Amino acid sequence: MFKYAFRIVEIHWENEAMTNPVLDAIKKRRSVLRFEESQIEEEKVNAILEAGRWAPSWNNKQPWNFIVITDKNIKEQLSEVVPTIFVQGLKEAPICIAVVVNPEEDPSHFVEDGAVATQNMALATYSLGLHSCWIGLYDIKGHRNSAEAKAKEILEIPRTHRMISLLPIGQARYGVQEKERKTVYQLTYKNKFGNR
Repeated sequence: MFKYAFRIVEIHWENEAMTNPVLDAIKKRRSVLRFEESQIEEEKVNAILEAGRWAPSWNNKQPWNFIVITDKNIKEQLSEVVPTIFVQGLKEAPICIAVVVNPEEDPSHFVEDGAVATQNMALATYSLGLHSCWIGLYDIKGHRNSAEAKAKEILEIPRTHRMISLLPIGQARYGVQEKERKTVYQLTYKNKFGNR
C-alpha cells in the first residue's frame, strides 16, 4: 500500500519563484493605490482580459463580463461611490476593468467565479510589468444604496447582473512595499483542523 507522508515545514519560494513566473507573480503582486497616468499598450490590455477569460468557473459556466473603462468622466463618477482609500487611484489609472457576473448562469458560485477572474487579471497585470488594485464592490445583501448598486447604475449594468470588482490598472506612482505573510505552518493542518 502506498503511503504518503509529509511534514508541514517553512518553504522558501525564493529559488523556485525566480524561475517560475506564476509563483513570482503570486508572491510579488501588491495592491497599488496611486498610478501614473501613462497609457497601457492594447496588447497588454488584451492579455489581461484573456487571463480573466481563462479563469476557472463551476461547470465551465463562465458567467462573467468585463467592462474596460477608459473614459475619465466615468472613472470620476465611479470614484464618488468607492471607498475613500481607492478614489485617487481610480481617477489616475489609465484603465479600469469592471468584473460583472450573471447569477442566472451560475446561481451557486457566481461570486467565486467573478473573484477568480479578478485574481487572474491581477496576476496577469503584475506579470506584464503593471500594477492593479482590487476594489471589491459586491454587496452580499444587495442593498439598493450600496457602492455596487451605484456603480451598476453608472455602468448601465442590467439589474439581473452583479458587480464583483473594479480593477484599476497602470504603472505604480510610488514604490510598492513588501508585506509579511503568515507562515505555511501557521495556516496549515494535516487531515483534520487543528492537527499538526
